Amino acid sequence: MTFFNGTVVEVSYEIANKVGGIYTVVASKMENILSKIKDYYVIGPFYSKSLAEFEEEVPPVHLKRCFELLKEKHGIDCKYGKWFIEGKPKCILIDPGRQREKINEIKGKLWEIYKIDSLGSDWWFNEPLPWSWSTGIVIEELYNSSVFRSNTIAHFHEWLSGAGLLYLKSRNPDVKTVFTTHATVLGRTIAEVGREDLYKMIRDGLSKGETMNDSKAYEYNLQAKHLMEKACCNNADVFTTVSHIVAMECEYILGRKPDVILPNGLNMENFPIMEELSNLHISHRERIRKFLMSYFSPYYEFDVKNTLLIFTSGRFEFRNKGIDVFIDSLGKLNQILKGMKTKKHIVAFIWIPCETRGEKGEVMENISLFNRAEEIIERETEEIKERIMECFAKGILPGKNVMDEQFLNDLRKMILQLKAKYNRTPPISPFDVPENSITLALKRNGLLNRREDKVKVIYYPAYLSKIDGLLAMDYYNAVIGCHVGVFPSYYEPWGYTPLETAALGLQTITTDLSGFGTFISSRLEKDEMSIVILPRMNKPYEEIVDKLTHILLKIYKMDKRKRGMYKIRAKQLSLKADWKVLIKNYLKAYSLAMKR
Repeated sequence: MTFFNGTVVEVSYEIANKVGGIYTVVASKMENILSKIKDYYVIGPFYSKSLAEFEEEVPPVHLKRCFELLKEKHGIDCKYGKWFIEGKPKCILIDPGRQREKINEIKGKLWEIYKIDSLGSDWWFNEPLPWSWSTGIVIEELYNSSVFRSNTIAHFHEWLSGAGLLYLKSRNPDVKTVFTTHATVLGRTIAEVGREDLYKMIRDGLSKGETMNDSKAYEYNLQAKHLMEKACCNNADVFTTVSHIVAMECEYILGRKPDVILPNGLNMENFPIMEELSNLHISHRERIRKFLMSYFSPYYEFDVKNTLLIFTSGRFEFRNKGIDVFIDSLGKLNQILKGMKTKKHIVAFIWIPCETRGEKGEVMENISLFNRAEEIIERETEEIKERIMECFAKGILPGKNVMDEQFLNDLRKMILQLKAKYNRTPPISPFDVPENSITLALKRNGLLNRREDKVKVIYYPAYLSKIDGLLAMDYYNAVIGCHVGVFPSYYEPWGYTPLETAALGLQTITTDLSGFGTFISSRLEKDEMSIVILPRMNKPYEEIVDKLTHILLKIYKMDKRKRGMYKIRAKQLSLKADWKVLIKNYLKAYSLAMKR
């Protein structure tokens, strides 16, 4: 059943152009939105890389005429086809063409009508602006030509597409508009820079009934993006954001309380069920253990089977993503475990991509050595089986000659090669990484992978891939092979990483400053350990670090049976964020837009 007999056009800079998390938001909900809306289009920018997931088609006659007019009158080139994702929605990709030459004219109109100050704006503002303005022109033309129905809703994501919304509001208010900010540009920057306490600022301001003065954007040189975002927020028929934590931020920074909250979901049908995850965990854990054996064993004895595997991941935002809290907590946990004289280790992966100078030669040598050893052992194992069967057939017990002498000699040579690095210290990263805030924090906390360290760290600053020659696993498989995902974010408007981790059947740690944390908190039981909410709101830094250390220690001491129960519970809780459940919020926003 359709939602209404009208047209919904969803506009985002990340349609067929993956540059951030909004791509996942729009793409993952597609099948569910298409089941509810009869006439639905997505509009994005045309870049050459878009062709990798865009299936161009000859446009219908009514569209083709409009595209020809847009090209002739405005110099805008439109491509029509299907976005090659689940659901394959009707997709229009726009090359702004001559509109690029009019960028100063566009900026002038935005100043005249909306007082958006874009003097001195950077590339990230200037690049999407002509495209965004063009989306407004295209939607207007398709609406006026009756390609789009009389009840049309244009849904714009983020300030990058905002000029299109503002164009429509000034030219064609009959097209109803919805604007979603996934995070305020100013709030994110204030949080990461750390000069000011963002949440105290919001709390104090709202308690006095105040909103942030736009002069704050000038302090951070963000005036163009902030004023664009603010103009869209206050001129859209319906304003939305993704979580209650961002709603407070929007109310103070942008001056408007969101009309509807649109939590981000996942299509949970695409994730394995718990029975499958149990089997996958074993196989992927063994793959990780094999990597750890080659990583640590050349330097000292290391029991990979008596090891808890934890990880964090995301963008390289040291403070916002809570990487600082994660590393400081690992440092404290390492000291506690060394004092306990325990035999069990923790290996903490930091999957945070950044620039590197390539893989480290010694790590690649170690992996190559273990791969060669595995090959000859597997080959010899088959031959040993044959020799034993021959002895059995003769009615005699196998003797010492079951193993081939050449095999033993090869193995001796490889063992000598393996022990050549013994009593040295393995690196904290398999990559040659320039010194940065992560490497400095690891050194400051004494997380150096020494023999006596109970917490080992592997900083993996590259996107995980099955063909990387190191861990050789994609992200989801690597996650499934671990035991716990840790995301102690300070600024996290939603938080797909903890949601994905729970959906993949792992214990998950998030915070009360993340959108997912605030979303799931009311659904948790007392002392919940499946999805754990780390308190960060109004807490001093050291208290946050101590609390995370305590949580990790509690999980470390937990027996396998109890951890297994919490993994099942985490998977069940993740279903609360299935798009089948959450899509109703989009329908609510569109219904409200039509009424206005």
